[in-house]
Amino acid sequence: MAVAFALLGVSIYIWIGVIAFLFLLILVVLGDFGVGGGDVDVGGDLDYGEFVGPGISPLSPPLLATFGSTFGAMGAILERQGLDPLPVAFLSGVAGMAASVGMFFVVQKYLVRAQTSSDVHPEELVGRDAQVLIPIGRGQSGQILIITPERGRTLFSAIAEEEIPRDSIVEILGFVGGVANVRKKLG
Repeated sequence: MAVAFALLGVSIYIWIGVIAFLFLLILVVLGDFGVGGGDVDVGGDLDYGEFVGPGISPLSPPLLATFGSTFGAMGAILERQGLDPLPVAFLSGVAGMAASVGMFFVVQKYLVRAQTSSDVHPEELVGRDAQVLIPIGRGQSGQILIITPERGRTLFSAIAEEEIPRDSIVEILGFVGGVANVRKKLG
């Protein structure tokens, strides 16, 4: 059976390892490590977010390429040692899985969690100044612009107890349901 899979006199494990390693090199050159990089769309409706949270998927291309490279390399080494085909396949699979799981946890711990969030937390904006973009009328909401380090230009609906014209500077007093309560900046 192994002879049937041997192509050009080379073990199937070497072919698997070389192809997976070339795929991994392509990912490195393109800069897509599955951590917010490029976008590959494959049909299906699997959502691993509920299991692993934000970050890299267990089925990301880099982890699959890591598995394939390790599986191929270990398979070629064990096959060369003269082991039977079943233990070679099993032990190569275990080694590939161990390498992939190890990479998953390394990437999750050191790369994904180190990324900054672009979430803006309104409660942290209380007391800061903002600019009115859409005038705020008495009993009507308008819109303010605030510059945040997380996202840059951020827009919020705003209400006030007074009329505030466009381009006025206001102070944020608080938030209710995502709407800023503001007052005209004194001075």
